[in-house]
Amino acid sequence: MVTEQLVGRVSAGIAGLTCVLLYLEARGVRAPRLRRPIAVALMLASVATYFHFFELPTRSFYHRWEMYHYFLGSKYADELGFERLYTCSAVADAEDGEPARVAKRRMRDLRTDAIVSAAQALAEPEACKRHFSIARWQAFRADARFFRQQAGASGWQAMQVDHGYNPAPAWTLVGRALSSLAPASERVMRLLALIDPVLMVAALGLLLWAFGGRVAWLATVFWGTQAPSAFSWTGGAFLRQDWLFLVVLAVALLRKRYFFGAGVALAWASLLRVFPVLLFAGPGIVIAAAFWRSRGWLAAHRSFVLGSVLSAVLSLGATLSVFGARYHTEFAEHITMHADTPVANHMSLRSLLSIGQDSLIRTNSEQPNAVDPTARWANARRAHFARFRWLYWCLAALLSALFALTLWRVRSLWMALSLSLLLILLLTDPSSYYFSVWIIAAPLVLARPVLTLPLAGLAAASQLLAFQIGMMDVRFAALTALYLAFSVLMVCVFARQRFGLAGLLLESGEKPEA
Repeated sequence: MVTEQLVGRVSAGIAGLTCVLLYLEARGVRAPRLRRPIAVALMLASVATYFHFFELPTRSFYHRWEMYHYFLGSKYADELGFERLYTCSAVADAEDGEPARVAKRRMRDLRTDAIVSAAQALAEPEACKRHFSIARWQAFRADARFFRQQAGASGWQAMQVDHGYNPAPAWTLVGRALSSLAPASERVMRLLALIDPVLMVAALGLLLWAFGGRVAWLATVFWGTQAPSAFSWTGGAFLRQDWLFLVVLAVALLRKRYFFGAGVALAWASLLRVFPVLLFAGPGIVIAAAFWRSRGWLAAHRSFVLGSVLSAVLSLGATLSVFGARYHTEFAEHITMHADTPVANHMSLRSLLSIGQDSLIRTNSEQPNAVDPTARWANARRAHFARFRWLYWCLAALLSALFALTLWRVRSLWMALSLSLLLILLLTDPSSYYFSVWIIAAPLVLARPVLTLPLAGLAAASQLLAFQIGMMDVRFAALTALYLAFSVLMVCVFARQRFGLAGLLLESGEKPEA
């Protein structure tokens, strides 16, 4: 049987062998007849390992937990909003003949993000049902029943204390179109789960098209073997990689000098997941520096900005016309509240500074018998971060200044976009599975080959940390420190500017964009 531990160890081995291959290559050991077959074997092994050697941990290749949230949350977006997924699921369960079992379980109150007794939902069922027509309520009951039966009693109860439905309105617009095609069923779930693998193959193909085989190989090995975004988090889910595809598309189009399309893609990705908007920071600094130097717009920069603005305006216009302003306001309020809720697998400078002896899982900060067993832990995390808030702002300001000074001298928009990864760690608090976006660091090896070995080493080290550290919040704090160190290294390597502008352009194969 394939276990997470086995997958982690094999992933570490593959990434480690990649490091050995790269080290030997850097030392001048060249065996052309062996190097290419070994490289291809490592790449294929990475893909197979990511998918658990195709003995998938999700039956029938779909992720029940993810599908429950994203399928129901998008299909019934008008009725559920961002607050009623769990309360309406509880009411539907009770009407299916399980009121006593429902009353005994916990659920997360998505209005406050606290865990409460599900009996609260049964005390006022009309608070949920008044948002549905009779036909829509019956359809919701049937779809919820499907996921309850698929998940099993324990799995279903565990789903009810997650953090709800969180995608932005732009995602809901597309997600609802797909989830509304048919009632929930095994066949529909399997078909929806196939979208993401297709998007990932396309993303890796884009890297091959824009940057060549070496970058595509390195990105594939990294994607398949890094620990934070393992298959078990979102594999077999529903449109969870659309934003990543668009970010890779933006980098590839910038490399190929399709600036308008790159702006469209990056803006769309930002509207789907919000945090990719920080990837505009690097290109923004490059554009500002060029404007300062030339006292005018470069044509390429103007096209990129125009594509970004047009994409944002059209997308926001579409979602506002379909869902209305109130839905967007609810989303903003929900995400703001959710951002204040500590989650063990979040990875950022903020989460790193929230870790302390009194704020660890499996210590006296947990209360297993309480209605909300994690309340004391969450409050301890908040209190610990409050004590070190000054340090957070000092580090964030210092590293942001380093980033800005470095980017002021970089002329390439695609390089600037990839270097902006550092800001995701500094200024947001994303879940670990979003760190798949670090594959856009792979193209930077064209400009700075010295980053090749550290990138492969990052994947290997992440797996070694993941299976050595059992406590989840400590594990992800360690992974945060690892990714932060690599991201700072990445910026520092570019900050040195040893070769000047001409050397940078020559080494990267980039042409001036003026």
